[in-house]
Amino acid sequence: MNILVSQKQDLRKILTQKREKIKQNAEVEFNQSVFDQLRECIDFEKINDVASFISIRSEISTYQLNNKIIKLGKNLSFPVIVKNSDQLTFKIVNSNDSFKLGKFNIPEPINDNQDIIPQLFFVPCLAFDLKGFRLGYGGGFYDRTFAKFKKLNLKFYSVGFAFDDQKQNTLPREIFDYKLDFVLTEKQLYKFLWK
Repeated sequence: MNILVSQKQDLRKILTQKREKIKQNAEVEFNQSVFDQLRECIDFEKINDVASFISIRSEISTYQLNNKIIKLGKNLSFPVIVKNSDQLTFKIVNSNDSFKLGKFNIPEPINDNQDIIPQLFFVPCLAFDLKGFRLGYGGGFYDRTFAKFKKLNLKFYSVGFAFDDQKQNTLPREIFDYKLDFVLTEKQLYKFLWK
């Protein structure tokens, strides 16, 4: 096992415990004014299709974020891991949709929902750093999916959604780790698109 992979595995254990403590003490998980800053940065009105996720365990709650996206008239989608695939697909959902447990016991939209290619992605993080890199859970699904979309010259924005205290100065990273455009927290918006 290479050193970076080992560093990331060790860091995931530490940061999972840290995030659990952050979650226990969190009073606010969605900040409308910070979300509005993001909307201004990316010309949100021109975006139709938005991907988010259903928060699990100690992740920052996506409940208000997802409801806001629907309320603003956008097509909201969630990731699905298709069997024998190493990339994500995204299926449209609405507030009445049924879900099933997918790979890793993460709730996913049922299979007959429409696939879309979002223009804006909100992604989960165990941590993020001040250069725009995130530490996920180690599957590499978002990294490979974003790399594929870039190769196809698709224009999209990637936004980490996390607690502000999940910030690290630097994270170990590998050549395939995808740099986020923004990180949205309950306290502020971090901008990496122009760095």
